[in-house]
Amino acid sequence: MIQVSKKLFWDVEFKKLNYEKHSRFIIGRVLSFGDIKDYQIIKKKYGIKKLKSVAKKISYPNKKSLNFWSIIFNLPVHA
Repeated sequence: MIQVSKKLFWDVEFKKLNYEKHSRFIIGRVLSFGDIKDYQIIKKKYGIKKLKSVAKKISYPNKKSLNFWSIIFNLPVHA
């Protein structure tokens, strides 16, 4: 079990998350609301290729997050 911040999953029962089955959901939450420690954990668990793939598909809470991950993953911004 990986140890991302439980506070990122305020609306679900954290213990019931399956890190393989719910990978897109977990990655999305971390990219939208997590800190650098959470990012490092998911990067190690899922790999940069999967993170980049998910990053292309999620909705970000604000333009700041969208721009940040766009730079990190070298993706065009589609806001």
